[in-house]
Amino acid sequence: MTSPFLLYHKIDRPTPDVKIRGAFTPPKAFARQLAILAKSGFSFATAGEMAAYFRQAGEFPKRTVAITFDDGWKDNLTFALPILREYNAKATIFLVTSCLGKTTDLVTADGEGPRQHLSADDVRAMTADGIEFGSHTHTHRHLHKLDPAETRDELKTSKDVIEDLTQKECVSFAYPAGFFDQAAKEEVQNAGFKIAFTTVYSHGNGPDLFELPRTEILRRDRFLFRFRRKIAGLS
Repeated sequence: MTSPFLLYHKIDRPTPDVKIRGAFTPPKAFARQLAILAKSGFSFATAGEMAAYFRQAGEFPKRTVAITFDDGWKDNLTFALPILREYNAKATIFLVTSCLGKTTDLVTADGEGPRQHLSADDVRAMTADGIEFGSHTHTHRHLHKLDPAETRDELKTSKDVIEDLTQKECVSFAYPAGFFDQAAKEEVQNAGFKIAFTTVYSHGNGPDLFELPRTEILRRDRFLFRFRRKIAGLS
């Protein structure tokens, strides 16, 4: 089953030096993808809205997708936001809060140089534009490798920073690289998050709000037949 949560990273074209290009979606392709979703009758919601609906109804809303972005890259503002506005599309951006306002290679792919992240002012402005911000931890450490105290610090620090900037409750979380274990999952729940995303598909009887998969949209999905194939299972 296709997840109604779509995962993007960078809305930009890779520079010639970038070796691993899968996380780059060209802006024109992103616009075409949103056009397909809109023309197909899909609505757009934030991750937090999807979680709230699920808690009320026991399922996610029909014909609805949540556009999500990991890492908090500056191009989410410069290239993605105008396209989101054009299609009146809500979105959720998962921030690595130690990277705010920095140009760093902390979360870039191997072989990729430093890249600019959103600033605190960007987050405030985009919040006013209706963008939801979730946590991707403070320093992008893999939670399954940390002790409970370290995990709690990663979660609390990032949540506090985001709530201070947005003046809204931070309810959504994405595990760095999708990795987690039961202890990390419980810490995420205890920290007050309402929904969390991994990269592992659950084999349980139904969706678990704290280990949800996403449908990753990669650079090769700029070819629209590939994108249509990826979303074919959405209902």
